Amino acid sequence: MTPVPDQKSEAKTEAKTIAARGRPRDANKNTAIVEAASRLFLEKGFDSTSMDEVAKGAGVSKQTVYSHFSSKKELFGSAIRAAISQYFPDIALDKISNHSLEVDLRAVCENFARLLLSDDAMAMYRVLVAAAPKGPLLANIFWSSGPEEMESRLEDFLQIWVDRGELKINNVNKAAHRLVVLIKGRAHFMHSIGLIEHISEEELQENIDDAVEAFLRLYRA
Repeated sequence: MTPVPDQKSEAKTEAKTIAARGRPRDANKNTAIVEAASRLFLEKGFDSTSMDEVAKGAGVSKQTVYSHFSSKKELFGSAIRAAISQYFPDIALDKISNHSLEVDLRAVCENFARLLLSDDAMAMYRVLVAAAPKGPLLANIFWSSGPEEMESRLEDFLQIWVDRGELKINNVNKAAHRLVVLIKGRAHFMHSIGLIEHISEEELQENIDDAVEAFLRLYRA
C-alpha cells in the first residue's frame, strides 16, 4: 500500500523552504512576482492561478518566476508571509513612544484587526474554504506561512504583560486564541458570508474597542 503523505508536514516543508531561500537574486522582481501572485490568488483562487499568469502580471518571464519560487505552493506561502508579516505585534508597538498595557493592547488589536477584517483577508478566507474539500494541504501551507507565527508573537506579547504583573493568564495560548476571536467579533462572520460588503472604519474601531474592553475584563490582574 502506498503511504499517504503527511500534508501538514509537507506544508511545513514548504514554509521552511521559503525561509531557507534567503535573499532573492533580484528583490524588485521578487516583490513584483509576489504582488502579482497575491492579486491572482485572491481573484481566481489557487487552482485557477497559473505561473504563466503570475509571470505576465509581474512583467517577467516564467523562467524568472521559477528561479525565485520552485512551485506554486511555495509562491502561495511567500504571498501569505508578505501579507501577514507587516501586521505582527512588534510592528504596531514600534510606533508607540509611551507604553502601557491598554495602549499596547489596543495598538496590537487595531493592527491585527486591519488584517483580519480587510477585504483581502475575506477573499483569502473564501479561497481556503473553496479548497477545503480537496484536503487541508493549502490550509496547512497558509497556516505555516504566517498565522502560526502571528499566534506565537501574540502569545509573546501577552506573556510580557503577565510577567509585569498586569495580566493574570494561566494559559497564554488559549488567551491568544480568545483575543483573535474578540478582534474578529460579529463583523468577521457577517462579512465572510456576504451580509456586509465592507467593514467601515467606524465599525472597525467599535470592534477594536469591544475586543480590548472584553479582554481586559477577562485577564487584567
